[in-house]
Amino acid sequence: MSKASISRLTLGAFRDDIQSRPMPGCGAVAANAAADGLSLVLKGLRLTGTNDDDGPGQRLIEQAQRLVAQLGDYADEDIAAFKAYLAAKKQAHGHESDTALDEAVERINQVPLDTARCCLAALEYSEQAIDEIKPALQSDARAGAQLIHAGLSMVLINVDTNIDGLEDAAERRQLAGQRASLQAEADRLLERLAGARS
Repeated sequence: MSKASISRLTLGAFRDDIQSRPMPGCGAVAANAAADGLSLVLKGLRLTGTNDDDGPGQRLIEQAQRLVAQLGDYADEDIAAFKAYLAAKKQAHGHESDTALDEAVERINQVPLDTARCCLAALEYSEQAIDEIKPALQSDARAGAQLIHAGLSMVLINVDTNIDGLEDAAERRQLAGQRASLQAEADRLLERLAGARS
Protein backbone atom coordinates (compact mmCIF):
# COMPACT_ATOMS: atom_id res chain seq x y z
CA MET A 1 0.00 0.00 0.00
CA SER A 2 1.49 3.32 -1.04
CA LYS A 3 1.49 6.51 1.01
CA ALA A 4 -0.99 7.96 -1.48
CA SER A 5 -3.46 5.08 -1.04
CA ILE A 6 -7.05 6.20 -0.69
CA SER A 7 -7.41 3.62 2.08
CA ARG A 8 -5.54 6.09 4.29
CA LEU A 9 -8.27 8.71 3.85
CA THR A 10 -11.11 9.17 6.30
CA LEU A 11 -14.57 8.50 4.88
CA GLY A 12 -15.27 12.23 4.95
CA ALA A 13 -12.08 13.08 3.09
CA PHE A 14 -12.80 10.37 0.52
CA ARG A 15 -16.28 11.77 -0.11
CA ASP A 16 -14.86 15.29 -0.38
CA ASP A 17 -12.34 14.11 -2.98
CA ILE A 18 -15.05 12.32 -4.97
CA GLN A 19 -17.20 15.41 -5.26
CA SER A 20 -14.51 18.04 -5.75
CA ARG A 21 -11.62 16.47 -7.73
CA PRO A 22 -11.23 14.62 -11.04
CA MET A 23 -10.07 11.53 -9.17
CA PRO A 24 -11.12 9.29 -7.45
CA GLY A 25 -13.70 8.45 -10.06
CA CYS A 26 -16.18 5.68 -10.73
CA GLY A 27 -13.63 2.84 -10.82
CA ALA A 28 -12.00 3.75 -7.51
CA VAL A 29 -15.37 4.26 -5.83
CA ALA A 30 -16.59 0.93 -7.23
CA ALA A 31 -13.56 -0.98 -5.92
CA ASN A 32 -13.91 0.70 -2.55
CA ALA A 33 -17.62 -0.16 -2.39
CA ALA A 34 -16.87 -3.80 -3.18
CA ALA A 35 -14.20 -3.87 -0.46
CA ASP A 36 -16.75 -2.47 2.01
CA GLY A 37 -19.23 -5.13 0.95
CA LEU A 38 -16.70 -7.89 1.42
CA SER A 39 -15.89 -6.46 4.84
CA LEU A 40 -19.51 -7.10 5.81
CA VAL A 41 -19.11 -10.75 4.79
CA LEU A 42 -15.88 -10.90 6.75
CA LYS A 43 -17.66 -9.39 9.74
CA GLY A 44 -20.13 -12.26 9.67
CA LEU A 45 -17.32 -14.80 9.67
CA ARG A 46 -15.41 -13.10 12.47
CA LEU A 47 -18.45 -12.69 14.72
CA THR A 48 -19.49 -16.28 14.07
CA GLY A 49 -16.16 -17.11 15.67
CA THR A 50 -14.01 -20.20 15.65
CA ASN A 51 -11.53 -21.67 18.11
CA ASP A 52 -9.68 -23.44 15.32
CA ASP A 53 -6.80 -21.19 14.28
CA ASP A 54 -6.00 -23.44 11.33
CA GLY A 55 -9.50 -24.54 10.36
CA PRO A 56 -11.71 -23.68 7.39
CA GLY A 57 -13.17 -20.61 9.14
CA GLN A 58 -9.74 -19.10 9.67
CA ARG A 59 -8.72 -19.84 6.09
CA LEU A 60 -11.87 -18.11 4.85
CA ILE A 61 -11.04 -15.06 6.97
CA GLU A 62 -7.51 -14.91 5.56
CA GLN A 63 -8.83 -15.28 2.01
CA ALA A 64 -11.27 -12.41 2.56
CA GLN A 65 -8.52 -10.20 3.96
CA ARG A 66 -6.46 -10.78 0.81
CA LEU A 67 -9.41 -9.93 -1.43
CA VAL A 68 -10.20 -6.75 0.54
CA ALA A 69 -6.57 -5.67 0.13
CA GLN A 70 -6.65 -6.45 -3.62
CA LEU A 71 -9.79 -4.38 -4.08
CA GLY A 72 -8.11 -1.50 -2.26
CA ASP A 73 -5.13 -1.85 -4.59
CA TYR A 74 -7.45 -1.68 -7.61
CA ALA A 75 -8.97 1.53 -6.26
CA ASP A 76 -5.48 3.04 -6.18
CA GLU A 77 -4.59 1.55 -9.56
CA ASP A 78 -7.68 3.09 -11.15
CA ILE A 79 -6.55 6.53 -10.02
CA ALA A 80 -2.96 5.93 -11.14
CA ALA A 81 -4.03 4.59 -14.55
CA PHE A 82 -6.25 7.58 -15.27
CA LYS A 83 -3.53 10.05 -14.22
CA ALA A 84 -1.02 8.23 -16.46
CA TYR A 85 -3.49 8.38 -19.35
CA LEU A 86 -4.00 12.14 -18.93
CA ALA A 87 -0.24 12.70 -18.77
CA ALA A 88 0.41 10.56 -21.85
CA LYS A 89 -2.38 12.29 -23.77
CA LYS A 90 -0.94 15.69 -22.91
CA GLN A 91 2.56 14.65 -24.01
CA ALA A 92 1.36 13.07 -27.24
CA HIS A 93 0.63 16.54 -28.71
CA GLY A 94 -1.78 15.22 -31.30
CA HIS A 95 0.50 12.54 -32.73
CA GLU A 96 -1.61 9.68 -34.06
CA SER A 97 0.84 7.02 -32.91
CA ASP A 98 2.43 7.37 -29.51
CA THR A 99 3.68 4.34 -27.57
CA ALA A 100 3.16 5.88 -24.13
CA LEU A 101 -0.39 6.89 -25.00
CA ASP A 102 -1.15 3.45 -26.48
CA GLU A 103 0.10 1.81 -23.28
CA ALA A 104 -1.92 4.22 -21.15
CA VAL A 105 -5.08 3.46 -23.13
CA GLU A 106 -4.47 -0.26 -22.77
CA ARG A 107 -4.03 0.23 -19.02
CA ILE A 108 -7.26 2.18 -18.56
CA ASN A 109 -9.06 -0.53 -20.53
CA GLN A 110 -7.54 -3.34 -18.45
CA VAL A 111 -7.89 -1.94 -14.92
CA PRO A 112 -11.73 -1.91 -14.86
CA LEU A 113 -11.80 -5.48 -16.18
CA ASP A 114 -9.30 -6.62 -13.56
CA THR A 115 -11.30 -4.82 -10.87
CA ALA A 116 -14.50 -6.52 -12.05
CA ARG A 117 -12.77 -9.91 -11.97
CA CYS A 118 -11.68 -9.25 -8.40
CA CYS A 119 -15.27 -8.28 -7.52
CA LEU A 120 -16.43 -11.52 -9.11
CA ALA A 121 -13.93 -13.46 -6.98
CA ALA A 122 -15.33 -11.65 -3.94
CA LEU A 123 -18.87 -12.72 -4.89
CA GLU A 124 -17.71 -16.31 -5.38
CA TYR A 125 -16.06 -16.12 -1.98
CA SER A 126 -19.27 -14.75 -0.43
CA GLU A 127 -21.24 -17.71 -1.77
CA GLN A 128 -18.67 -20.06 -0.25
CA ALA A 129 -18.58 -18.22 3.09
CA ILE A 130 -22.29 -17.72 3.68
CA ASP A 131 -22.87 -21.24 5.01
CA GLU A 132 -20.12 -20.72 7.60
CA ILE A 133 -21.86 -17.64 9.04
CA LYS A 134 -24.46 -17.80 11.80
CA PRO A 135 -27.99 -17.27 10.47
CA ALA A 136 -28.39 -14.19 12.67
CA LEU A 137 -25.39 -12.58 10.91
CA GLN A 138 -26.20 -13.61 7.35
CA SER A 139 -28.17 -10.44 6.64
CA ASP A 140 -24.92 -8.44 6.83
CA ALA A 141 -23.21 -10.95 4.53
CA ARG A 142 -26.05 -10.81 2.00
CA ALA A 143 -26.06 -7.02 2.12
CA GLY A 144 -22.30 -7.17 1.59
CA ALA A 145 -22.77 -9.37 -1.47
CA GLN A 146 -25.24 -6.83 -2.87
CA LEU A 147 -22.62 -4.10 -2.43
CA ILE A 148 -19.92 -6.22 -4.10
CA HIS A 149 -22.28 -6.80 -7.03
CA ALA A 150 -23.00 -3.07 -7.19
CA GLY A 151 -19.26 -2.34 -7.25
CA LEU A 152 -18.78 -4.78 -10.13
CA SER A 153 -21.68 -3.27 -12.06
CA MET A 154 -20.33 0.23 -11.42
CA VAL A 155 -16.84 -0.52 -12.68
CA LEU A 156 -18.29 -2.10 -15.82
CA ILE A 157 -19.75 1.31 -16.67
CA ASN A 158 -16.13 2.37 -17.21
CA VAL A 159 -15.72 -0.57 -19.58
CA ASP A 160 -18.76 0.66 -21.54
CA THR A 161 -17.14 4.08 -21.87
CA ASN A 162 -13.87 2.48 -23.00
CA ILE A 163 -15.69 0.38 -25.61
CA ASP A 164 -17.25 3.53 -27.07
CA GLY A 165 -13.79 5.10 -27.36
CA LEU A 166 -12.18 2.24 -29.31
CA GLU A 167 -11.84 2.58 -33.06
CA ASP A 168 -10.98 -1.06 -33.77
CA ALA A 169 -14.16 -3.11 -34.20
CA ALA A 170 -12.48 -6.37 -33.13
CA GLU A 171 -11.23 -4.76 -29.91
CA ARG A 172 -14.71 -3.38 -29.24
CA ARG A 173 -16.26 -6.84 -29.68
CA GLN A 174 -13.64 -8.48 -27.45
CA LEU A 175 -14.06 -5.93 -24.66
CA ALA A 176 -17.86 -6.07 -24.93
CA GLY A 177 -17.77 -9.87 -24.70
CA GLN A 178 -15.64 -9.81 -21.58
CA ARG A 179 -17.87 -7.16 -20.05
CA ALA A 180 -21.06 -9.13 -20.76
CA SER A 181 -19.58 -12.35 -19.39
CA LEU A 182 -18.50 -10.72 -16.11
CA GLN A 183 -21.90 -9.08 -15.58
CA ALA A 184 -23.82 -12.27 -16.37
CA GLU A 185 -21.75 -14.38 -13.97
CA ALA A 186 -22.08 -11.76 -11.23
CA ASP A 187 -25.85 -11.67 -11.74
CA ARG A 188 -26.03 -15.47 -11.46
CA LEU A 189 -23.97 -15.48 -8.28
CA LEU A 190 -26.07 -12.79 -6.66
CA GLU A 191 -29.26 -14.64 -7.57
CA ARG A 192 -27.90 -17.83 -6.00
CA LEU A 193 -26.90 -15.93 -2.86
CA ALA A 194 -30.35 -14.41 -2.60
CA GLY A 195 -31.93 -17.85 -2.93
CA ALA A 196 -29.66 -19.52 -0.36
CA ARG A 197 -31.39 -18.23 2.74
CA SER A 198 -31.13 -20.35 5.86
